[in-house]
Amino acid sequence: MNEAQFGRARLEDYDDVLDFIEFVFSQSHNPHDFLAMLPKLYKREYFMDGIHYLAREGERIKAVVGAFPLKIEFAGGPSLPGRGIGMVSVHPRARSKGYMKTLMHMALDDMKKDKMVFSCLGGQRQRYEYFGYTPAGNTYVFTVRDANIRHTLGKDWNTRLVVKPVNAGDKTVLDSIQTLHEAKCVRLFRSRDRLFDILSSWSANIFAFFEGDNFEGYLINRAGSSDIVEINLVHPSRMCEAIALFLRTMKEKRGQDSLTVLAGPHEAEKVTILSQFAESCHQGSAYHFNVLDFKALVEPFLKFKAQQRTLAEGSFVLKINGAPGDCLQLTVRGGKAEISETSAAPDLSLDPLEATRFFFSPVSGITNPAIGEKVFLQSLLPLPLFYEKMDGV
Repeated sequence: MNEAQFGRARLEDYDDVLDFIEFVFSQSHNPHDFLAMLPKLYKREYFMDGIHYLAREGERIKAVVGAFPLKIEFAGGPSLPGRGIGMVSVHPRARSKGYMKTLMHMALDDMKKDKMVFSCLGGQRQRYEYFGYTPAGNTYVFTVRDANIRHTLGKDWNTRLVVKPVNAGDKTVLDSIQTLHEAKCVRLFRSRDRLFDILSSWSANIFAFFEGDNFEGYLINRAGSSDIVEINLVHPSRMCEAIALFLRTMKEKRGQDSLTVLAGPHEAEKVTILSQFAESCHQGSAYHFNVLDFKALVEPFLKFKAQQRTLAEGSFVLKINGAPGDCLQLTVRGGKAEISETSAAPDLSLDPLEATRFFFSPVSGITNPAIGEKVFLQSLLPLPLFYEKMDGV
């Protein structure tokens, strides 16, 4: 039997890697065509922007882990580099050989060497907590029914808006969508050159709203689903009107009488408006995160939280065992929120998984007694970490 060899994929491995991951995922789930499902990652010209870690036996690929560049941007502030993990796959006859574990550690070692601030992925929780990933961040899912629209806008409501599908050649519309995205106070970086591929990945469809010739916003809908995974409008006050129009369209096409609409904790205006007419709302974790530099990730979200609301003043020292920076001090004074390294005695010690949930879990105020005991921490946590579905890998 050939001894396994580990390394990174080269451009000439493109076809073999695509064939391999499609085989493995199609064996485990429904048939997969990653070029169609994820053009933002698997167009040939994009392949080397990500890193594919491979395990081979001879010339045959036996396992793959993909790591893809990400960046969280703050308006007028820092950009935080990260990598999303995806396409974790092992050949059915090569399982239990430790290949996935080796490749995951290779990816994480490179992230630390390259000074990434965070990493994230989707998948079964316990499987990936061994590698430092845990559910974190916050997302809101609103359910909007036809009855909510009738009672909000009136039985005979009408609108001057029209909704149209967006195609790859609609340059002016895509430019307007990019402008709306870049106006967000916090966002994931999206290359304009790849915007259509990003927003049409995961079998999603892009729709734009117009009034006459004026662009009024857009939404992203997963094909065949009731999910609006992203919606942004030039005038957010028209949210109910826009959703009502799209729901009417879906009702005519598929007999659909309800939609779900996603929003993040960084979108206070959108959450406020949706809460005024939606039937219900539930919140949950945004994604699985591995924090590679706690200070770098916490600091801008801490300052952003201070911009969103008035925080109680106070100070708290957290020791993160085994993480760079040792002890971190959170302080709010005079409306300013700061985080700094300190040699002061800690108020609490946590391991990195616990610390990630302390800062970013939507239920941290309930599950962590230290937060429940201090008004300062209750006003501060959780921090508004988020992740938009169309940026998932």
